[in-house]
Amino acid sequence: MRLARWLPALLIAGIIFVFSSTPGKQVAQTFDRLNTSVTQTVAPVLPRTAPKPGPLLSGNVDWLKVGHGVGYFFLGVSVLFGLSVYTWRDMLSAQAICSLYAVADEFLQHFIPGRAASGWDVLLDSVAACAGILMVMLVVTIGGRQRAVKPDGL
Repeated sequence: MRLARWLPALLIAGIIFVFSSTPGKQVAQTFDRLNTSVTQTVAPVLPRTAPKPGPLLSGNVDWLKVGHGVGYFFLGVSVLFGLSVYTWRDMLSAQAICSLYAVADEFLQHFIPGRAASGWDVLLDSVAACAGILMVMLVVTIGGRQRAVKPDGL
């Protein structure tokens, strides 16, 4: 059953791999289609007096960086879950695993047309994974304290 705890991490790592191995031109086309779909889905729900919406996924936001952050946040959470014992040592192990994966991910992108390797992305990925790991550790720590203080029978 311990192996099953790693399935979420493997799934998220696989999703990150698929996105990382997608050529840059295809990423831009996919984003444009997603933006159009989201805008068309939301537009009919808006009041008739509302102005016609422009693109809902703003071009002012670097959505690839947001994707990095979200992906690695959940990778951090799922790797810590895979380790299954929420100690500070496991936290450091989860961080190391996620950071090494980020390095490998960026190395892979160096060979993908229209993509580039970036040390800043490795840093962003590592910080996002750390945020996910710290969130889980905080929840586990607070949850453990509440159980310890909670009187029996409640």
